[in-house]
Amino acid sequence: MIRALSVAAALTFTLAPAGTTERVSVSATGDQAEAESWGDAISADGRYVLFDSHAPNLVPGDTNGQTDVFVRDLQTGETTRVDVASDGKQARLLPSHGTSISADGRYVVFTSEAGNLVPGDSNEATDVFLHDRQTGETTRVSIASSNTQAIGFSGDGEISADGRYVAFDSYARNLVPNDTNGGEDVYLRDLQAGKTMRFDVSSYGHQASRGSQTSSPAISADGRYVAFLSNATNLVSGDTNRLTDIFVRDRKRGRTVRVSVGPRGRQARDPRSRNGSVAPSISADGRFVAFVSTATNLVSSDTNRMPDVFVRDRARRHTTRVSLASSGRQAKLESGVPVISPDGRLVAFSSYSALVPGEQAGVGQLFVRDLQAGTITLASRSSDGEAGDDSSTAAGFSADGRYLAFSSWARNLVPDDTNGLLDVFVHDFGSCASCSR
Repeated sequence: MIRALSVAAALTFTLAPAGTTERVSVSATGDQAEAESWGDAISADGRYVLFDSHAPNLVPGDTNGQTDVFVRDLQTGETTRVDVASDGKQARLLPSHGTSISADGRYVVFTSEAGNLVPGDSNEATDVFLHDRQTGETTRVSIASSNTQAIGFSGDGEISADGRYVAFDSYARNLVPNDTNGGEDVYLRDLQAGKTMRFDVSSYGHQASRGSQTSSPAISADGRYVAFLSNATNLVSGDTNRLTDIFVRDRKRGRTVRVSVGPRGRQARDPRSRNGSVAPSISADGRFVAFVSTATNLVSSDTNRMPDVFVRDRARRHTTRVSLASSGRQAKLESGVPVISPDGRLVAFSSYSALVPGEQAGVGQLFVRDLQAGTITLASRSSDGEAGDDSSTAAGFSADGRYLAFSSWARNLVPDDTNGLLDVFVHDFGSCASCSR
C-alpha cells in the first residue's frame, strides 16, 4: 500500500550506488547518432527501448532524410528501424514518431505522415500504425470499425501491455458514428475485435463539448482504463473551472471520472495562467495517475506558482504532490513530464529546481520519487554518479522500476559522447534505495 505524504513531510535522500547509465541511440556497431534522438518507451523487462532519431547512420539504407523510429535491443546490441512497411520499405519523405511498445517488445506503435506504409493510405494525414517486430507486418490503427481511414490527423498512440488495445487521439470525424463536436477526441482500437470506440465521453455516453480538445491518452496494462486530458466541460458534472483537466475512462463500467482534483474532489483552480493539468501517466492497474498541473489547490500549502507533478490515488481518492525536494520543501522552479512506474510506486519527472543536495538549479535534471519509501533520487547521472550537465526527460520505466529510459542533452553521462546532441539513455538503478523491492 502506498502511503500518502503531506506537503510538509520530509523526504529522504540517500546517495545510493549510482547504478549504470548506457547510451541507447547508437548503431549496432556502437556509432553515436549524427542527429538528435529522443526516447519513447521501454519494454517490461528493460531489454528493448523505443526511440526516434533523425540520424541517418543508425541502420544501413536510411536514405529518406526524415525522423524514423528505432528499437534498441540492449541484450544483443542490435538497432532496428521499425517505421517501415510490411515489405521492409522505409517511410517515404515524411517523418515518423514512436509512441509506445508492448510489454514483451513485440509490438510497436508509432505515428507517421508517410503514405506508403500500408496499402490504400490516401488521406494525406498523420496516422497511427502498429508494427509487429516478430512477423514484420505493419498495420494502420487509426481507422474506423468499418476499416475506413481517418479523415484528419491522428496521433499519440498508446498500446496495452498485451498488444490488444491501442488508445489514440484524432481530429477525424468519421471514426465513430455521430461525431459532431468538431474537436479532437480520444479513441480506443480493439485490434482483436477490429472495433474502434470513442473514449472521451461522459458516463452517460455524451460526446465532449463542441470544439473541445482531448488528447494525450495513457492506457492501463489490460486496456480497461484510459487517462487523458481534456478542456471539455461536460464529461463530469460540476466542471466549471474552464481549465484542461485529467480524466480516466473505465471501459468495463462505462464511467468517466476527473482525477486532477484536490481534497474532497475539489476541482482544480488556477487563477493566474488558466493552463490547468496535462501530461497524464497511468499505472498498470489504473489506480494511480501522475500528471502536471499549475493548479494551486490540489494540495495544501502550494504557493510556488509553478507547474508541479502530482499523483492521484483513485482508490483512496487522495492527491499527492511529487515534485518536492528531499527536505520536503516545494520546488522553486517548474517541474514536468512525469512517468509513473507500472506498479505505481515510482514517479520519474524533470525539474529545474535543485531537489537533492549538491545539485544546481536551472539544469532540468531527472528525478525519481519513491512514494512508498519516501525517497527522491537523481536519475540523470553517469555510472560514476556525476549529475548530467544538461536537461533530461523521462521516457519510461521497466515493469519492476529497475530500468529508466530517458532523453538528455547532457554530454557527461557516458564516455565518448561527442556529438553534442540530444541522445537516449537507460539508467539501471540496480540496488538503489528508491528502487529496492
